[in-house]
Amino acid sequence: MEDMMIGFSLLVLIGALSQLLAWRFDFPAILIMTVAGILVGPIFGWLEPDRILGELYSPLISIAVALILFEGSLSLEFREIDDLRRSIFRLVTVGVFVSFILTSILLIMVGDFHWLPAFTLGAIFVVTGPTVIIPLLRQANLSARPAKVLKWEGIIVDPLGALIGLFVVRVGFIFYQNDGLASHLPFFCFCFVAVAFGIAVGHLLIRLFGNEKVPEYLRTTLTFSGVLLVYSISEWVMSEVGLLAVTAMGLTMANSKHGHMHILKQLREFKENISILLVSTVFIILTASLTRDSLLAIFDWPLLLSILGILFFVRPISVQTSLLGSPLSAQERALISWIAPRGIVAMTVTGFFAQEIAELGIEDAERMLPITLGLVVTSVALHGLTIKPLAKRLGLTKVKNPWEKVKTKKRHRPMAVSLISLN
Repeated sequence: MEDMMIGFSLLVLIGALSQLLAWRFDFPAILIMTVAGILVGPIFGWLEPDRILGELYSPLISIAVALILFEGSLSLEFREIDDLRRSIFRLVTVGVFVSFILTSILLIMVGDFHWLPAFTLGAIFVVTGPTVIIPLLRQANLSARPAKVLKWEGIIVDPLGALIGLFVVRVGFIFYQNDGLASHLPFFCFCFVAVAFGIAVGHLLIRLFGNEKVPEYLRTTLTFSGVLLVYSISEWVMSEVGLLAVTAMGLTMANSKHGHMHILKQLREFKENISILLVSTVFIILTASLTRDSLLAIFDWPLLLSILGILFFVRPISVQTSLLGSPLSAQERALISWIAPRGIVAMTVTGFFAQEIAELGIEDAERMLPITLGLVVTSVALHGLTIKPLAKRLGLTKVKNPWEKVKTKKRHRPMAVSLISLN
C-alpha cells in the first residue's frame, strides 16, 4: 500500500512539474508530458503504473477521462457559435465519415491491416479530444473562431469515435461468430438511453442549483458525484457509452435555461482545475505504462507511412471537404486541417478493442496499440511544436489588450520622463 501511495504521488508530481516546465519555457505541455512519461517508464524503467496501481489502473483512467470530457462539454455553449454551428456540425458528421473511410482504406492498403482492425482504428482515429486540444489552445493563444471549432470538434468526436469503433467490432462478431443481428440491436437502444440519462441528471442538477436547493459549497461535490454516477451506470449497462452520457450531461448543464452564469462559472473554475490535474497525471500514467517493444514497433515502415498518411492526407481532405462553403477563411481552414492531435481516449479505447478483436483470432490486433501510440506521439509532437508559429504566420493569434501594453510601458518609464509628463 505504501509503495502504491508513493508511486502514485510521483506520477502526479511528474505531471505537475511537466505543466510547470511548459509554462516556464512556453513549450507545449502535452509534449513535455509525453517525453517525461516515456523517460520514467519504458526508457529507464523507474515507474510501472500498471504494477503500482494494480486493479485500480483501468477504472482510474476511465473515470479521469469521463471527468475531463464532462469538464470540456460544460464549456460548450451554443450561443458562442451562432455563426459556426453549420461548420461544426459538418465537421463532426461529414468530416468524421470521410476521415473514418479514408483512414480505414489507408490502413488496409498501406498499413497491411486486416479489414476489422483497420476499420476499428479508422473509427478511433477520428477522435482528438479535450485532453490534447485544450492544452494546445491554451498555449497557442488562438483567435476565437478556429479555437471554438477545434474545441467543439475535439469534445464531440471523442465519444462519437468510440461508438463507431464499438459498432465496427460488433459487426466483426456478427461476421466471425455468426451472431444474429437481433442480439446486437440493444446496443443502439442503450446509446439513446445513455444520452437521455445524462440529459436528465444534468437538467436535474442545474434546476436544483438555480432554485437554490443546494448550498453553494456543495454544488461542485454534487456535480462531481453526478458525473461519476452517470458514467459508471452507463458503462455498467453497455461498455463505451459512458463517454456519450457525460458529454450529454455537460452540454445540458451548459445550455440549460435554468442555469445562472455565476453557477456555471463556479462549476467551470473547479472542473478546470481538476481537469488540468487529471490530464497531466493520466497522460504520464499512459506513456509510462508503455513497453520498449511497443515503442520499437512504431518504426515499422507500414505503420510509419500510415501515420504520415493520416496526418498529411486524411486530415486535410476530411476538413476541407466538410468545410466547403463555410464562413471560415482559407487561413482558418488551413490551420484546422493541420491540428488534430490524438491523446488519452485513442489509447485507452484502442487497448479495449484490441483485446476484443484478438479473441476472434485476428493476429493484426496486436499491431493496433503500436500504431495508435505512434500516431499519438507523432501528432502531439508535430502539432504541439507547430500550432503557435503556424497560427502567428496565418494571423490567427489573439491581439493582446492594448490597455495592458500602455500600463506596462508606463510602469517601465524612466523617472525623469514621468516627472516631465507631470509638469
